[in-house]
Amino acid sequence: MINSKSEVGSMLKVGLHKERVNSYLEGKNIFPVTLELDLTSECTRVCPECPSINSAKHHHLTIDFLEKLFANLKGQTSGLLLTGGEPTMSLLFPKVLENARRFGFQEIAVVTNGSLINRSHVADALLKYATTIRLSMYDWEDNSKGGVGSTLKRIEFLRQRIDREGSELKIGASALTSASRVGQLDSLVERLRTAGVHWIYFHPLCSKWGLGSPELADQDGVSAKIEQIRAGRNGGNDVFFIRERYQNTDLRFNGYHAAHFLLVVGADGLNYLAPEVKYQSKFVIADFHEDDRLDILWDARRLDLISSIHSQSYSALQSRHRSILYNHFLEGLLRQEKNSLEDFKIAAKTRFSFPHIL
Repeated sequence: MINSKSEVGSMLKVGLHKERVNSYLEGKNIFPVTLELDLTSECTRVCPECPSINSAKHHHLTIDFLEKLFANLKGQTSGLLLTGGEPTMSLLFPKVLENARRFGFQEIAVVTNGSLINRSHVADALLKYATTIRLSMYDWEDNSKGGVGSTLKRIEFLRQRIDREGSELKIGASALTSASRVGQLDSLVERLRTAGVHWIYFHPLCSKWGLGSPELADQDGVSAKIEQIRAGRNGGNDVFFIRERYQNTDLRFNGYHAAHFLLVVGADGLNYLAPEVKYQSKFVIADFHEDDRLDILWDARRLDLISSIHSQSYSALQSRHRSILYNHFLEGLLRQEKNSLEDFKIAAKTRFSFPHIL
């Protein structure tokens, strides 16, 4: 279990980085807090809504590309979120984690479906270099194909190695929610706890990912159930969700502010505006293959593209993705809105696990 007083995610998490936020509000150039990186677009599974694996051609990043990117961010960007596709499929996986540490990343999170975490070279690299993994339990329902039994066994294997070897690696699991799954959330939490996860994160099921316009499935009753689990007599300090993703409040922003704090790079080497529009060509804001200069982050064309995105016309707004929530929060700060300024003070006092992983 991670610290009982900590949170994993929140709309306010970007506000934890007070100096960087203040610099941005003053119009200064800033480095991202987190690099979200797809090592490969290949995967061991074929999820119908996944934009990374449903392209005609798969992509893989090279060591040379990664070392140049890491070198440009060294000493400035402290969080690496390694995803895909399935990053553990790559033969480069152990080397990439080792290099990430060598180039100064303080926190390394790996998003994985867990299918390969019991392989020696994968487990060795995770235990030695990674801060946490987040197992994507996307087909976790009891009646799903194959169920979750095999994944739970692999979690048990990794947890046993963590305990035996004294590794600081934390095992997290994320599960997609919808109204139709509410009745199974208690059972899933208990099964994950029994298998040995340190933390559990719920986030909403969305459709239309492949169209670049993801939107929430019906989430009726989900938020109340998660709150009930968190308040249960067995304790809910290991269960997390971002409440604002489940609320029906208006979101507004003039410019995609979060793109300055969360740098999203696909396995094709392209910089995308945000995680929720990855592999959508109209949301490419830079090509790191063509230009690997450090100051590409502040290239006028890239900045103009980021500034052109407004909530009124943003096709992915209804996903209420975490980066969209960051936009709303940062917009309020730019407007000097009282509620946002108060929230900024709250963010600075909030204890977050993995603070450099936005």
